Amino acid sequence: MNQNKLREEINSFQKLWNGGYRTGYSEKRGQKRLEDYLRDNLVGNNLLEIGSGGGQWTKFIYELNIFQSIQCVDVLSAEHNSFWEYMGEESKKKVKYKQNLDFSLDHIENNSIDFVFSYDVFCHISQSGVEAYLKSLNKKCKPGSKLLIMYADPAKYINSEPENRNHVIQYLPEKKFIYKLSNNKLIKDALKDSNGKPFPGRWYWVGIKNFLNLAETHNFKIEEQDLNIDYTNPITLLRK
Repeated sequence: MNQNKLREEINSFQKLWNGGYRTGYSEKRGQKRLEDYLRDNLVGNNLLEIGSGGGQWTKFIYELNIFQSIQCVDVLSAEHNSFWEYMGEESKKKVKYKQNLDFSLDHIENNSIDFVFSYDVFCHISQSGVEAYLKSLNKKCKPGSKLLIMYADPAKYINSEPENRNHVIQYLPEKKFIYKLSNNKLIKDALKDSNGKPFPGRWYWVGIKNFLNLAETHNFKIEEQDLNIDYTNPITLLRK
């Protein structure tokens, strides 16, 4: 694992989404369906959210009043994300925020996390970065804990949004004409570039198969390969 590459990847986010990124409620992305799922399935005392951004999902989970503690990590600071302005000062009694400048999660106690949630974050992390996070999460999660993670798969994206296939093409080193004719080559090359050069806001098309292999390598069990809540991106449910 190239640590310089991972540091470069983290650094590429330093000036993005000032004020805190929040996702829109499009039908294909299924945020309403995800809210329903979380409302019915979140369990435990201690939740970790990776990539809290401006606090859209943090606030939703906080207001469900399920967890005694919610720990948030993000590559950008709470100030940059206007996180506490959105969450409110009262939430500090339960919610903790840590700017995370690597994938180690060293500030979190081992075997302390009951549930991990991440949405619209792992799609911006390379395959090496995903593996580094899963390795760290194996140490931090309790036995039996659950992890709900959204990431990017090129085949699912193109099938759901064929009109936006240029969004996949733009990240590839060689934007060949053949991509206009062949979805198979486009998908293959997108997966091949899942450890490609980082730049601000880029997507990494790690793919379902690669993600599942990494999860099993780091001793997570696959509960659901894809909940299909989000019709454009996979959301996988893991268990330690």
